[in-house]
Amino acid sequence: MNDISKTLIGQSGRMLTHVLLTREGLDVRKGEKSTDLIINLERPKREFSVMTTTNLKPKKAGGKGKYALDWWVPKDCEADFVACSDLESLRVWIFRTEEIPDLAQQQTSGKYHLYMYTDRKVALRGKKDMKFDYEFESFRLENRVYRKIFTRKKKTAAGKSE
Repeated sequence: MNDISKTLIGQSGRMLTHVLLTREGLDVRKGEKSTDLIINLERPKREFSVMTTTNLKPKKAGGKGKYALDWWVPKDCEADFVACSDLESLRVWIFRTEEIPDLAQQQTSGKYHLYMYTDRKVALRGKKDMKFDYEFESFRLENRVYRKIFTRKKKTAAGKSE
């Protein structure tokens, strides 16, 4: 792939997510402020916000390790969902924002770090599950839509369903 700016990588990830959601029959529009996309449902009448984060392609973990995809998600993310995309494989994984803390392998004071190895020849240390891309198949956008992830009730800031 050519040298592509971070801005174009981000725009491409938003567009890929938008197209895949639309292909699944969902009404999607561009979001505002910190939200990249808005999903509108007619039945039941609901609206969900989506933050997107994108990789152009897998890169070597730590700069010299095995190939992996990784995304950083702010701890104060206001979106209902986080969509993580890989432009090289045209795959998108979608997570409820409240799932990120449990799935992230690392964190800083302000961000969660979610990664998945694409190279299956990695010698793992520590926790051995949810480290490879194939282990996240159930989170692929197509699988989550099939399992009707967007028909659940939204949680309010207080944690109550609306």
